[in-house]
Amino acid sequence: MSSRKNHLLLVAILIVAFFLRFVELTWGEGYYFHPDENNMAQAVLSLDQTGQPNFYAYGQLSLFSALFSARIYNLFSFIHQQHQLDFGEAVFFLRFWSAMAGLISIFFVYLLGKKLINVSGGLMAAAITAFLPGLIQASHFGTTESLLTCFYLAITHYSLKIYQEKKITSFIASGLFLGLALATKISAAIFVFLPLTAVIINLKKEKGSIKNQITGLVTLVLLALIVTIAFSPFLIINFPQNLQTIRHEVAIAQGKIIPFYTRQFLTSTPFWFQIKKIFPFLLGWPVLVFSVLGAIAVIANKQKGALWSIILLPTLIFFLYQGQLFVKWSRFMVPIAPIFSLLAANWLIKLSRPLQYIILIGCFLPGVFFFDLVYTQPDIRQQFSSWAKENFSQNSIILSESGNVVNLPLGTNHQITNFDFYQLEKGNNLSLLCQALEVVDYVIVPSRRVFANHSSDLFPIAANYYQKLFSGQLGFSLLETFSPTGRYRLTNFYYQTSEVSAEETWTVFDHPTIRLYQKTRPYLAQDYQNILSW
Repeated sequence: MSSRKNHLLLVAILIVAFFLRFVELTWGEGYYFHPDENNMAQAVLSLDQTGQPNFYAYGQLSLFSALFSARIYNLFSFIHQQHQLDFGEAVFFLRFWSAMAGLISIFFVYLLGKKLINVSGGLMAAAITAFLPGLIQASHFGTTESLLTCFYLAITHYSLKIYQEKKITSFIASGLFLGLALATKISAAIFVFLPLTAVIINLKKEKGSIKNQITGLVTLVLLALIVTIAFSPFLIINFPQNLQTIRHEVAIAQGKIIPFYTRQFLTSTPFWFQIKKIFPFLLGWPVLVFSVLGAIAVIANKQKGALWSIILLPTLIFFLYQGQLFVKWSRFMVPIAPIFSLLAANWLIKLSRPLQYIILIGCFLPGVFFFDLVYTQPDIRQQFSSWAKENFSQNSIILSESGNVVNLPLGTNHQITNFDFYQLEKGNNLSLLCQALEVVDYVIVPSRRVFANHSSDLFPIAANYYQKLFSGQLGFSLLETFSPTGRYRLTNFYYQTSEVSAEETWTVFDHPTIRLYQKTRPYLAQDYQNILSW
């Protein structure tokens, strides 16, 4: 294939990637359901109004990027009349930079594939990455994952250059991107294993270059620290608050503190949980399967073995570290997702051209399904709200669940109780629930977040409540189910599989299933107490 055709194909891939990442950045229609995104947007507003972020779970690079962009935007009065930053703008510009980082990541994947495989392999890997469902989702969240993925790939690219060219400029570039990653999230310190692996392999290969390699590595680390402080200065300015937050987050990650939102991990098995409940949905089954075949091909064929080692060894370290943690959210695995695309392309490139096209389509479909489910139709919670306004009678009494960042938008014409089912096992909360059930007309289950994570062994009261609600024993019948199942049967199958099997945050924040139950047999509070007491 000629160089011009390759460039045109790369441009076409980037255009598709742009569409998949920038379309519907305003999803949610004014309701922002992702807790990290909400916290970060509040921090942007706090920076704007007080000069302090008052939020230290992450660094400030994302916050400053969003704030600077919003302020520039608000300078142009011919665009709109607003001059002060609001919450919606903070969310939008956080999402904008996530989408931009997601787009740049595609280019870095192409460069990596070009080095590791060949030009065609780079184009194939870039195309696969463009359609990865997890990266499409990350680009639509105003959080840190998309930026971290971009920086991880950039450091990987320059780590290969450290091995191949041994120039100080490659160390400087790696240090710059490592600093930006650390300024985004301090846990990105694990990214240092990428250039460190390149240096170790170089030292093993050429023992005489030890001085230059060590000098380059020291330069890299010092530059990374300078960039980190420059773009996340509150790490130093408010060091006590940062240290306290880091200790708290580490305790949660290790399971020493178990807040309600980590209960799904109480019975999880390290590594197997990621393999079963994260990677099939983050990547799609075809990419996961073909990446395993690609990894086998790398091991069997030692060609470019050093280059692949520079990528795969740090990625393995990343997986082993994140995988053994108590908390195992999908977002933790996002930065290494493109590596699977490279491995898949490494296997596909050996096949005949017609077979390549067929398999590539299979690799693209999960991303197409995901995009269709979430971003080509109104947010499912808005769809439910519109239905409720038309079908609920005035002053309906509704029982829902607390623990969500934003409650379902049902308007002000109804009496809504958001019951804390996470505390159902404590005190007299079961009695309070029975009293609420006596007077309500409807019960809403806004997502699978609560009922799917309360096993009968650990949370017998909550598990018993949901089992009897779903079976009709409480006198409520399923009236409607609202789910973003898309327009096609295959999309419906894809969603039903992911809603039940995936790690909960994969669906909860942007495409949950909402279940609505209507009271058909009224009982007194004491009757509910008897039913729920076995």
